[in-house]
Amino acid sequence: MIIKTLMNPNPPVISVGDGLKEAFKRVNDRGFGRVIVADEVVKGIISTRDLLSILLSFCPSACTQADLYKMGVTPVSGYMTVNPMVADEGQDVLEAITIMVTRNFGSLPVVDSSRKPVGIVTERDFLLMFQDLDQIFSVSGFVTPRVNTVFKETVLEHATRMMLRRGFRRLPVTDEDGKVIGMITAADAVKTAAKAVERLEPELFYDRRVKDVMKTPVITVEEDRSINEAAALLINKGIGALLILDKVGRAKGIVTERDMLIALHYQLHLPFVKGTRG
Repeated sequence: MIIKTLMNPNPPVISVGDGLKEAFKRVNDRGFGRVIVADEVVKGIISTRDLLSILLSFCPSACTQADLYKMGVTPVSGYMTVNPMVADEGQDVLEAITIMVTRNFGSLPVVDSSRKPVGIVTERDFLLMFQDLDQIFSVSGFVTPRVNTVFKETVLEHATRMMLRRGFRRLPVTDEDGKVIGMITAADAVKTAAKAVERLEPELFYDRRVKDVMKTPVITVEEDRSINEAAALLINKGIGALLILDKVGRAKGIVTERDMLIALHYQLHLPFVKGTRG
């Protein structure tokens, strides 16, 4: 199987000379969480995490309309990841998965023979392959225990800093009793930030609480379910992670699209399934 069969065509693309405001505007396109920077050929990429880091660097303690304006007109070229790894549209899927797993990438821009961007492929896209594979692994083998959470009344800025500092893409949200009531992601934070940047209204981001932007209801999975079933649930719900809760509703574990991609990588390398690749 080649990348072209799984990639998302017409990815979000901006020019090297565009301002960061345009990157904030486009990063939410179709849920990719990334924007390709290109002038005919791929020159860079900028992610949700990049944009949140940039916002907090322009506004380290407080934020004004002037700060947001200055950031918005600053060229994206100074903040993008230059010459990012890309996948050729005819590249074998397993090669791309190996790159993403070993280098901890969440996506790869897809290019044609002239290095022009023609698509993007994400972790979630690859998980579609589980529908044609045997149910070998269970969720329990890929769960991350000791889940970090955030209280619902936490200021959004603080929760965002926590995600960036600890390398998280998401945090379960709890009530006063520690029970999980929602989930907040870096994507949720950047959507709110994008509105603040577009309208030059910093309070839209800096005055918000986690409870104002979290997603509900929480989608859970049992540890004895197969990774195949978990992947299907994640795709059908359009989310990036599933929670495992204890009997009283506290976070017991989490399994993410990254964990599932690692499981897929393992399975595709097993000798008795190699012959099924096509």
